Amino acid sequence: MEKGLQLWNETKSRLQSKIEKVAFKESIEPITEVHRVRNNCIQLIVKDRLTQFRISKFYLNDMNEILASINPSEKMQFKLITKDDAEKENSEDNLVITPEATRTITRRNLRAEYTFDNFVTGENNRYAFITAMKAAESPYEVANPLYIFGDVGLGKTHLMTAIGNYILDNNVNANVIYTTAQQFTEDYFMASSRKTADKFESFYNYYRSADILLVDDIQFLSGKNGTQEEFFKLFEHLFEKNKQMVITSDRPANELENIMARLKSRFSWGLLVDIKKPDFEHRKMILKKKIAFIISDPSRVHDDVIDYIALNFDENVRTLEGALRRLISYCDTFKCPIDLETAEVVLEPLISKDKNNITPTNSSKAEKIKQVVANYYNINVEELAGNSKKKEIAWARQVSMYLVRTQLDLPLKTVGSFFGGRDHTTVVHAENKINALIKEDWAVKNDIDLLCQKLEK
Repeated sequence: MEKGLQLWNETKSRLQSKIEKVAFKESIEPITEVHRVRNNCIQLIVKDRLTQFRISKFYLNDMNEILASINPSEKMQFKLITKDDAEKENSEDNLVITPEATRTITRRNLRAEYTFDNFVTGENNRYAFITAMKAAESPYEVANPLYIFGDVGLGKTHLMTAIGNYILDNNVNANVIYTTAQQFTEDYFMASSRKTADKFESFYNYYRSADILLVDDIQFLSGKNGTQEEFFKLFEHLFEKNKQMVITSDRPANELENIMARLKSRFSWGLLVDIKKPDFEHRKMILKKKIAFIISDPSRVHDDVIDYIALNFDENVRTLEGALRRLISYCDTFKCPIDLETAEVVLEPLISKDKNNITPTNSSKAEKIKQVVANYYNINVEELAGNSKKKEIAWARQVSMYLVRTQLDLPLKTVGSFFGGRDHTTVVHAENKINALIKEDWAVKNDIDLLCQKLEK
């Protein structure tokens, strides 16, 4: 305890110079108490969950970085805990753990690394992240069910699992059941195919005992009418009992195919949130986070390597991590530096032909064009890759696409990758529109000429 307090006081002292005075006084200064040091975590007591969330979101990374520099010999981290939860922990420490409770604890089949702390947020997933946090903090109240949808490999399972891990971290007796639609189907088939009543009753009791039910890839119930009927009954039972349900899918509930209408309707009762593909800057953030987990010295991976991978692997987080692991494994095996030259050789077989023009050089030039256009139209450069449909931003985005396309002579899909992964039809539309306006609108031609002159400088 004494060591934990000493490390916190030193961290707080250094943190004061890194953040604004008002933010420090409101958020950091009130933390005066260390609850305990357990499993290399220094638990700091905060007054409520709102404060816990705010500090976790905006300052916890800085706090842990400072702690690592103060105490490099031990991999310790800070964990924020509310006063109520601290008191609950103290009371639970005095309880005798029964064999039944032990089975509940050891039955956790959630991947430990899938936590909120390890989830990298960006514009594409921020709303889903915040909603999941709220659902974890206040089960049954915020969204029931919480339905998370998006393409493969974007973090749906991570976010859903983080809810389960958070709840179990704060309530060891919660019965959190994780399953996939395929596993649920298999369990139902095995239970119903046995002629003994006790097998079906075991299946029935297991799923209905859930305090929190996490179901992955619900789309795989498609066409399985008997399983859908049983899942509908389970849904109704848990909903009536105010038990939290979290469901993931690769598409919105109303687009599920061969799923009974009343089941799709139930999925829409709660809150539907989507996760989109990460943009370039977000992919870089994800890579840096992954690197810190994979190797002990992240500085071995040069910045231009991160740019190269982020530019060429934009489909989802899995392909991004797969490329990174392939490169690091190769470099560790052959004792070579993790630099751009090596990355281009090692990853070239994985890169589709239409992305061969995406290089750090072209990326740098495209970013320069975007910055010049953003300054000219007095908007933030990040908005060019965002989803805003405001006329001034949409216009600046089209001008930027046109200039990147014509100045750098890049393929349509490559140009789209610099603007939040937009498809080739969007780039074609922008190019055709600007070309037509240049011929008939003097003001547009003047804008393009001025921008080209700025780019030449």
